[in-house]
Amino acid sequence: MDVLKDLFYAVNEEGKRFDFDVLDTGKSLLLTLKKEVLWKCKQLRVLPELGSAKAGDEGYWILPRTISRVGEMQTFFTEREDVDYAYEKPMLSWYGIKKAGLCCLVRVYRNYWYKIHALIQNNEYAVFPEFDFTVHDEPYDDIRLEVVLLPENGDYNDMARAEREIRLSRGEIVTLAEKCKRPAVEYARKYPLVRIRMGWKPSPSSVYHQTEQNEPEMFVACDFKRVRDIADELKRQGVEGAELQLVGWNRSGHDGRFPQLFPADPRLGGNEGLKETIDYVKALGYRISTHTNTIDCYTIADTFEWDDVVVRRDGNYHQCGHYSGGYAYHVCLEKQWKNTKRDLPPLAAYGENGLHFTDVISIEIPDDCHAAGHPSTTENGVMYAQKIIEYTRGLFGGFSSEGCMDYALKDLDFGLYATFGNGFGKKVIPVADRYLPLFEVAYHGTVLYNPTATTVNYTAQPPEERLSMILRGGKPAMYFYSKFRTGGQKNWMGENDLTCATDEALRWSVARIKEACDEQLSLADKYLLFMERYDILDNGIEKATYSDGSAIVGNFSDAPVTYEGKEIPAWGYVVI
Repeated sequence: MDVLKDLFYAVNEEGKRFDFDVLDTGKSLLLTLKKEVLWKCKQLRVLPELGSAKAGDEGYWILPRTISRVGEMQTFFTEREDVDYAYEKPMLSWYGIKKAGLCCLVRVYRNYWYKIHALIQNNEYAVFPEFDFTVHDEPYDDIRLEVVLLPENGDYNDMARAEREIRLSRGEIVTLAEKCKRPAVEYARKYPLVRIRMGWKPSPSSVYHQTEQNEPEMFVACDFKRVRDIADELKRQGVEGAELQLVGWNRSGHDGRFPQLFPADPRLGGNEGLKETIDYVKALGYRISTHTNTIDCYTIADTFEWDDVVVRRDGNYHQCGHYSGGYAYHVCLEKQWKNTKRDLPPLAAYGENGLHFTDVISIEIPDDCHAAGHPSTTENGVMYAQKIIEYTRGLFGGFSSEGCMDYALKDLDFGLYATFGNGFGKKVIPVADRYLPLFEVAYHGTVLYNPTATTVNYTAQPPEERLSMILRGGKPAMYFYSKFRTGGQKNWMGENDLTCATDEALRWSVARIKEACDEQLSLADKYLLFMERYDILDNGIEKATYSDGSAIVGNFSDAPVTYEGKEIPAWGYVVI
């Protein structure tokens, strides 16, 4: 312990050392660096020696994924070229260290923006959280970390399980079994999501700030009548259950005029068509929900107010993204809370009964805001994001969103994709020797999720994506018109799409949904279990082990393999 305490310090940009206060709880070590110290710093490297190693040492780091990685990064201590790699917005607020004499989980309290910084020079390894007080929040709170010591023979699975156990014990997350006491969540556990993008304008739009006079025309892919046709075809093909989720139903379609919602776009059938469709789908025995967005706002919206927009540290409005509505601006979390309570109750009155989808909120780190009238810190933003999710879930009976940031998981019922994965193309990360699904090990059994953007429409995708969806414990997310970006922009949700422009296309698409529904029903009870281990074995074999002792073993190769006497076909799996 005394040896470790010597490593519990931070250094600023001038190399000055600041020691943490350490509290040994018997279960973990709580580290605190007082906020008064932070005013002496522009940048701060935290615990720079704790994860140090040399090439040739046994062990590895586990570095949390961003929303653009397929998993957590495992870095072995091998000889390599010098690396200076830093990244922000980690999806999980912890990293892991395993080396001689130490196996631990380092938990970082998410009250400031920070980066994970991996530095390898002359084959000497260092990893540390790095804070920069010149870009986002000024110092306003202590920096707090928690070091959880694990058995020296522990591994990355122990790190992920420890995170889950800590958060469950503190009430920061709950089990999926608890969430399934809500009928909409229990239904979602058994049956696939079917998203239907109904209308959209060119994305990105060449008209950055749109008005009624210069707004581009909206393309209609699927009006409310065609949604009802989809529901009829689901019934005809014997799809036992599905939740239809309407995307781009609102004024000017997907990303058209957010946060404005109403009227439902007249070109799709208007408010009457929306109500008729909700009632129709429910009468067939399916569930239905809608897609909204309280974070992105466009100047054309009749609810747009500049006073709602995040103001950055440099005094400029936070313009973030360029979509169908033109330039998108981020709404301050405090203002989102106001808008949520204003905009969502009228929509809830239409009677949807699925997992209402609010875009973006669970895939981003909340913005800090420096507007004079509504300043908001990162911690305050997290608090308001959690309030919005909890409120929306209570209003509709269930909540889903785009991603699975760890601060959002208590009241998140389903994440459309845990990460984009390789949806925007594969990138070579110099410290990623391999990727591990440790979000899944930590949180399977507490939330439903589709693993990556490229496993959307998984029954229509290449074999590797189909198998990855199953091995990572994913819930099927099927999507009509997942591809909508124009002007050569990348569509990130898989190679293949569902469409309904013709009856033949509709029948083919529903057949893919039927496959997904049947497979989900066969595996639905697994969603209630914790994933205890994920192991990458030889010959392309990967194994997910569950808390009841069962396992799913997959064969990520082009040839059949045998595992414990069971033959697994190429790109297939067995349940044992």
